[in-house]
Amino acid sequence: MRQPTLLLVEDEPIIALDLQYELERQGYYVLKAADAAEALLLSAKHLPNAAIINFQFKNQPDGMALARLLRTRYLTKVLFITGAGPKDLEASKDFYVGHEVLYKPFTRRQLQSFLLP
Repeated sequence: MRQPTLLLVEDEPIIALDLQYELERQGYYVLKAADAAEALLLSAKHLPNAAIINFQFKNQPDGMALARLLRTRYLTKVLFITGAGPKDLEASKDFYVGHEVLYKPFTRRQLQSFLLP
């Protein structure tokens, strides 16, 4: 049986490494991207089952636009992690209430529950 593949899009290296470790510990194969361009390249090549996207990136548009592209091009399930508040997400033009969001800081247990179908 093939491991489920997750695309992790996080621009903070320490957070990305910590999340990658925890996700791999939970049995996922993790593709790591630091920005939208890298995320799109990895998605085209590997077709991940789901993507975990940081909502806010340094010097880039928010993660909502990337999420829209991943959902429409590759039918990828998208989950958000963010240190932003709910009002910040709602201010994005691509936001809709159906997005699954895990707010930072979160525990390993919360991450695990967040990923369960």
